[in-house]
Amino acid sequence: ERSGRTAMIRNPEGDLLVPNAVFFDDDELLFGRTAYNAAASQPQRAADCAKRDFGQSAYSRAIDGQLVPAELIEACLLKDLCAHLPDALGGPPAVVLAVPAAFDQAQRRGMIDAARIAGLDVLGTINDPLATALAFAEVQGYIGPEAAAKPGCRVLIFDLGGGKLDVSIVEIKPGRLRTLGVKGDAQLGGRDWDVRLADYLAEKFAREFGDDPRYDMVSVRRLLASAEEAKHTLTARGQARVHVERHNDAADIVVQRHAFEEATADLVDRARKVADDVVAQAGLAWRDMSHLLLVGGATRMPMIAEMIQSATNLRAAAMMHADEAVARGAALYAERMSAAREKRPAPPLEITDMTAHSVGMSWKEPGSQRAENVVLIPRGAELPCGTTSRLFTEVDDQTSLDVELLEGESREADECRPIARISIGGLPAELQAKSVIELLCQITPEGRLQVKAQLPKGRHPLSITVDRGSGLSDTELADWRKLLEGNLGLKAIHAQVAKHAANRPQRLPEQATVPAPDSSEATAQPEAFDLDVGQDSPSDRIQKSRTTPKKIAILLIGYLVSAVLGLTIGYYILMFLRPELNVLHLPLPGLRLHASGRRKCPPSRRTSALPDRFAPAKVCSPRRAS
Repeated sequence: ERSGRTAMIRNPEGDLLVPNAVFFDDDELLFGRTAYNAAASQPQRAADCAKRDFGQSAYSRAIDGQLVPAELIEACLLKDLCAHLPDALGGPPAVVLAVPAAFDQAQRRGMIDAARIAGLDVLGTINDPLATALAFAEVQGYIGPEAAAKPGCRVLIFDLGGGKLDVSIVEIKPGRLRTLGVKGDAQLGGRDWDVRLADYLAEKFAREFGDDPRYDMVSVRRLLASAEEAKHTLTARGQARVHVERHNDAADIVVQRHAFEEATADLVDRARKVADDVVAQAGLAWRDMSHLLLVGGATRMPMIAEMIQSATNLRAAAMMHADEAVARGAALYAERMSAAREKRPAPPLEITDMTAHSVGMSWKEPGSQRAENVVLIPRGAELPCGTTSRLFTEVDDQTSLDVELLEGESREADECRPIARISIGGLPAELQAKSVIELLCQITPEGRLQVKAQLPKGRHPLSITVDRGSGLSDTELADWRKLLEGNLGLKAIHAQVAKHAANRPQRLPEQATVPAPDSSEATAQPEAFDLDVGQDSPSDRIQKSRTTPKKIAILLIGYLVSAVLGLTIGYYILMFLRPELNVLHLPLPGLRLHASGRRKCPPSRRTSALPDRFAPAKVCSPRRAS
C-alpha cells in the first residue's frame, strides 16, 4: 500500500487463498479452484503438493500415464498467481520466493527452477519462518525509526502448512532479526492428516460393505476431499458426519474428534519432536520464548494448538493471520531487495538466518573403503558462511579431481542426500602426487551453496563442472518455459517429456572417486575464508565475533593468570593476619621470620587510649603458656 504496509491482493475469482492444484486438459491448463473442481471427475489429470517432489526426477504420480517434472507443476501455479498482479501493481512484479526452511539444496534449486520456467524476475528467496518473523516485526513496530525504544523478544514460529513443517526461533530487536534455531520436516503437513483420516473412513467403509474405496482413483479423490472437509469440521466441532460412496454402496460415517486425534497421535509426536530439537539447538528452554506464532492452515487443528501451547505456556499471537503471515513477510523482504537493486533508501534492517542441514563430501576410508560423510559446513552455521578444505591428488600429472557433495547429519554417506558431483579440472601440468587442491564451499545469505576450487600458491582458480544428478538442465528449462508461455495443454507436455527423455544422457550409478581429505582441515577446524560481498554484512560481523580456538586459548590463559594473581594476593593477606598458618614458610615481603622459622608480627604502630589492663595483648604464636 502507499502507507508502506503490506496488503493482500485477491485473484479474479475474489479469493485470497488459491488451492494448490493444477489440472491438465488436452489443450489448456487449469489452476486453483477451477482445477480442484475439475479433478473430482478426472483425478488422473490433476496434481497438487508438487513441492514435496522437488529434487526428484519427476512428480510422484503420473499425469494421465506420463511422469512430468514437479518444477513444471509448481511453475504453472506461480505463473497463474503472478498473471493478474500487473493490473494491481502497474507492471510485472519482481518477486521473492518463500521457501520452506526444511528444504535441502536440491529442493531449493527446484523452487528457483520453477520460477525460471514461469518467467518470473526473482529478487531472492527467504525461509518461511523468517518471513513470518518479518511480518510480526512489522505489526509490532520493530521496523522503522520509531522502533529504537522497543525491547527485544524471542519468537517461536510453528509453521505447519499443507505439505511441510517448519519450526524456528527468531530473536527480534529494533531493526534486526536473527535466527537462533531452525528445523523442519518437508514430508509432514496437513495433507498427512487428510490421508490418515481418509484411511480411517475407508476402513470403516470396507468393514461394512467389503469394498475398499482406495482402489479407485475417482473414489480416492472424493474420499480425500471428504476427509479434508471433515478435518475442518472437527476443528470447530466434536464430531463430523462424512458421506462415503463407491459404486452402488454409500454410508454416512460419524467421526469423533478424539478418534481422529488417536489416529494421528504419531503425527503430532513427530511435530513435537521437531519443536523440541529446535529449542535444544538454540540452547534455550521453553520458558525463554516471548511469543508464539502459529502459521499454516493445519495449525488450526485443536490437537496442534494444544500441543504447542502446553509446551510453551503461551497463547498464539492473535494479530497474525495463519494463512497470510508468510506472504506478508516475503513482500516486505521483496521491497527491501527491490530498494537495494534500485538504490532507493529503505529502513535499516539486519536479517541473519542459519543452515538447516550440514554440507559435507563423500570420502572413502582407505582401510574398509566405506564411504563416509565428511562435514564441511555444520548445521546451525549462521549465513553467510564458508570453509576451505584441502584435497590431494593421487598420482603424478593428474588432470582432474572428482568430489561428491552431500547434505545430511549422518556419518554414513549412503544415508545422506547427494547434492552434486563436482569435477575439478584445469590442473597444471607436471603436478606431483599428494599436491594440495583447495575446495572452497560457501552458502549465501539466502541459503544457496556455491563452490570454487583453487591452487594454494597464488590462489590460481580452477575450472569446475557440476553434475547435479537430478533436476532440469538449462535446455529443458528453456523448453518448458516456452511451452508454458503458450499455455499449451497435456498433449504438448507429453510430447516435450518424450523429447527430453530421448535427449537426456544416461547416468551410470557409480561411486565417485574422492581423494582423502586432510582431516585437520576438513573435519576438525576448517579454515574460514572471506566472502566477496563488497562490505561486511551483519552476518559477517556475527561470524567474526564467534568463538574460535585462538580466542578460547586467550580466554583460558587470562583466567589462569587472574586465578594465580588472586590466590597470591589472598595468601599474603591471610599470612599478614594469621602468620601461624604460613606452613610453607614462604619469604613474604614485610614479614620477618623467627629463629624457629615463624615470622614475627610487625610492631604495631597503633596507640590505645585505654588503660593498660584493657589493652589487647600481642600474640605472635598460638602457643599456650605452660
